[in-house]
Amino acid sequence: MSHSPPTSHVKAGLNHFFFDEQVPFGAALTRIFLPLAALLPMLMRFPRVRELYSTDGISLQMFELFGEGPVLPVLDPTPAIMLYSVMVFCLLSGSAGWNTRWSLGIGTSLYIYFNLLDGIGTMTKYSVIASHLLVLLTLSPCGRIWSVDDTLRRRRQNDSAAALPRTPLWSVRCMQILFAFVYFGAAVTKIQTAAFFSGEQMRYWMLSNWNYENPVGEVMSMWPPVLLVSAYITCIWEILFAALVWNPRFRLAVLGIGAIFHLMTWLTLGLYIFPAICIAGYLCFVTPEDVIHVRRWLQNRSFTSGWSWPTLSATPRWIPAGAAWGVAGCLFALVAVEAEVQNDLYGLNSAEGRYTLKEIDSETAVHRIRSEAPLREKDKVFSFHLGSTVVGGQLASRRTEFEFGEVVLAECNLNPPHEDMWIQCNLNDNEDHTIESYGQFVTREMMRTHFSYHIGNRIVPGDYALVLKSAGQEIARRDFRISGEVPQMVVSPEVYGN
Repeated sequence: MSHSPPTSHVKAGLNHFFFDEQVPFGAALTRIFLPLAALLPMLMRFPRVRELYSTDGISLQMFELFGEGPVLPVLDPTPAIMLYSVMVFCLLSGSAGWNTRWSLGIGTSLYIYFNLLDGIGTMTKYSVIASHLLVLLTLSPCGRIWSVDDTLRRRRQNDSAAALPRTPLWSVRCMQILFAFVYFGAAVTKIQTAAFFSGEQMRYWMLSNWNYENPVGEVMSMWPPVLLVSAYITCIWEILFAALVWNPRFRLAVLGIGAIFHLMTWLTLGLYIFPAICIAGYLCFVTPEDVIHVRRWLQNRSFTSGWSWPTLSATPRWIPAGAAWGVAGCLFALVAVEAEVQNDLYGLNSAEGRYTLKEIDSETAVHRIRSEAPLREKDKVFSFHLGSTVVGGQLASRRTEFEFGEVVLAECNLNPPHEDMWIQCNLNDNEDHTIESYGQFVTREMMRTHFSYHIGNRIVPGDYALVLKSAGQEIARRDFRISGEVPQMVVSPEVYGN
């Protein structure tokens, strides 16, 4: 009895994984949404092309950041604006599936060029991911369905009911593998970052408005245990993504968690473009079975009744599609140049001439450079809370009611940077008399410290407060109540002797 060698099974599995043929629904959906997501920040920069990407501006290429000098050519303003508009047009037409291969090829090349031209502002993590996905989309059969090209092909063949094309999966698999590598690399980076697992990194990111406003993040930042748990869940999910996403039993769950993760970065961190690009890229995981289930769900709810896709039957047949695409792109570029002239953001056509920066006086300049406002003591403290349970070195429960025999834990979180500090915590009664005082040093690398007080029989039930002080100044105060009966002190007979 002969057995095939293990290598043949591995080879057959890889062939099936990369070259099995399916209807390219996932590639088509990614083609529709990914270029639009990538274009969102580029459209916002459209009025600033002269400043960011031309010889009139101050572009700093990505290569220069690594000491390689200016590798790419920097064009004059008019050609730069025309090329930028061609990029926008090509990505839009690629999303529509009009002359798909050429549109995505030209649009992706220009997208990468302009990103590399501005290494400080335009080149970001999301633009790197988008660039790789767009390159793979260009090589994929993403224009075979749900596209202008497909509609024109059916019209030329006079076959509106032709069977859906089946294509090899290798390009879609490469997009999926890209996500697996991105997440695994992110997990490896997080594992080496202690501040991520303590929640401090996320907390200060949520409190900032470096990206956009994030009111949900500002609320969540006040609950460090939530950030602590979320950090571990995120890291575990990123490591397991590649192992589970191709398993039919876990695929939807893993992708669903990923979509929720990226949506939460929008709500809590103020990231808009990054989650849009990642969720658009997730569409490459869509299978024909998913499309069938969605269609049945829509049909059962009569969402598709009376719906008909637009046709191009009224389009004159004597107009070549490629020529029409080229003429449209040229017109788009010319209109963009004229719009930049009419907008005249930099005053080139104004009576006063080009706008210039106004020089400020030397006294004001020196004041702004050298002035250092002293940091107030209360600005060094982020939060001060009471509780009874610590998880991962952080207060996991907040309470204001305690009983005799319990321990009151007070957690003081600090804002970096700060110097070596002496932090004092006083226990005051309801008349603000200090009953006990605790103090400890907090070195400059510490982000938090804890004070603990065991409730014994030295005090009576009632209202109390823990008062936090730094440099003799009251920073924060937390009121709490002690209830229950005072425990009786049992004295051993040995105390009185024989």
